[in-house]
Amino acid sequence: MSEQQRCPYCGALISADAEWCGQCYVRFGGPAGGSESAVPVGDRTAARREASKGEPFWPCPACGKENAIELDACSDCGTPFARLFREPEHGAEIPPQSALLSSLAFPGVGHWRCGRPLDGLARAVVFAWTLTTVLVIALSRSGKGFGTTVGLFGLFLVATVLLYALSAIDAYRIASGESEIVTSRILLWGSAGLVLLTAVIATLIALPSMRGG
Repeated sequence: MSEQQRCPYCGALISADAEWCGQCYVRFGGPAGGSESAVPVGDRTAARREASKGEPFWPCPACGKENAIELDACSDCGTPFARLFREPEHGAEIPPQSALLSSLAFPGVGHWRCGRPLDGLARAVVFAWTLTTVLVIALSRSGKGFGTTVGLFGLFLVATVLLYALSAIDAYRIASGESEIVTSRILLWGSAGLVLLTAVIATLIALPSMRGG
C-alpha cells in the first residue's frame, strides 16, 4: 500500500505516487510524481490560502465560492458539486443579423436558432397570446369604437410591441455572445403581471354593468 501524503495546496490526502490531487485538481509535474514539484492548474493563490487552513475545498463552477469538501452544494448559490464535472454547453452559432431577422419574422424563432428552444417557445407563446388578444378586441369593436375596452386594448398593444422589439434585440445579443435584456424569469413575471392587470381592467369594465343590473 502506497504511503499517504497531503496535497501542499489544499491539504487533501494523496498517495505518494499520485500524479494529481483529486480535491483541488493540482497536477504534479515532477519526475517522481512528488507533491514538492506540484504545478497548480487553477488559482495557486486561492489553493495555498485553503492549504494554510488545512481544509480541503472545491471551487463552485458558477460563482467561484470555495466550499468545504463535505458540502454537496455551494453555500452561496446552491450550485451542486456535480456541476464541476459537467461539460460546458454550447449553443448554436449563427450570425447576429440572421438571428435578428429570424426573430423579426416571428418572436422566438431567433432564440430557437441560437440554441435556446425553450426560451424561443416561451416568447412565441406569449407573443401569440398578446397579438391574438389585440386582434380579437380590434375586430370585435370594429365600427363601434373601443369604448370601455380601450384600456385593455392599449395594454395588450404595448405588450405586443415591446415583446416583438425586445425579442429581436435579445436574439441579436445572444448571437453576438452578449447577455439578453429580457431573461426567461423576467418574461415569466411580466406575463404574470399582464394577467393580473387584465383581470383588474376586466373587473373595472364589468363593474358598472353589474351595479346597473
